[in-house]
Amino acid sequence: MALAITITDVDTGTGNIYVFGTLTPSGSYSTGGDTLDFTTVASQIGASLPPLQLWAGGTTGDNFAWIPGNALNNGKVKISTASATELAAGTYPTRISGDTNIQFEAAFRKLI
Repeated sequence: MALAITITDVDTGTGNIYVFGTLTPSGSYSTGGDTLDFTTVASQIGASLPPLQLWAGGTTGDNFAWIPGNALNNGKVKISTASATELAAGTYPTRISGDTNIQFEAAFRKLI
């Protein structure tokens, strides 16, 4: 299941648009990463292309790595445990699904 995106701030910088918010995992994690679909918030950020880069982190010690896609709806976030192994496929563990502080920052190219 895809990660839900909540936007908390948008900063339209000189060359890029910076989007800040939180991610909410639910359902199951898939090997290789969970989909991050920005089409659900595209109208809030004025984006039509996928992020140039993305940082995400929570409070559990797990690592979140961005795997870019070629569209707004097919980038992925790969989660690795504190012991540097990918999170096992299946229902999200409580430590991650219960983390209400998974934050992200994404940089999008500004289309002028």
